[in-house]
Amino acid sequence: MIISKKYHFYSGHRNENLDDKCKNLHGHTYYVTMDFDFTEFNQATGITMLFSDIDSIVDPIIKKLDHSLLIHEKDPLLKYLMMYTKEEKETLKLSIFNNVTSAENLAQYIFHLVEESLPITKISLQETTSSTVIYETSN
Repeated sequence: MIISKKYHFYSGHRNENLDDKCKNLHGHTYYVTMDFDFTEFNQATGITMLFSDIDSIVDPIIKKLDHSLLIHEKDPLLKYLMMYTKEEKETLKLSIFNNVTSAENLAQYIFHLVEESLPITKISLQETTSSTVIYETSN
C-alpha cells in the first residue's frame, strides 16, 4: 500500500558555489510530497498507518526547516551570521548543512531523516512553480 503525504515550508538560502542569481540570498516556498510503502495492512481497522502518526514523525523535520535560513557549513557568510548573532545577542533560525543548499541536496536530506522512522520510497521537492526534484530509492 502506497501512502502519499504533502507538506510545505518557507526557507531562505543561497548557493555560494554558483555564479548566477542563486548566489544571492533568496527564499522559496518548498512543496514536498512523500510516498511511503507500507507492507502491513490491518484488516480490522482498514489502515496501514494513521496519517497523524506519519505527521508526528515528519512535522518536526518540516518545522525545523520552516522560516529558517538554509546555509552550507562552508559558506563564508555563515561566520558573519554567527558573529552577528553573538555580538547583537539576536537569534537567527539557521539550518546548517554539510552540503550546498540545492534542491537536490535538500530532498536527499529530508528523505534520509524520514527513512530513519518510516518506509519512505520517494520524495518530490518543488522549489518553484516549474521546478521539482524527485529522489527515490531504487528497488
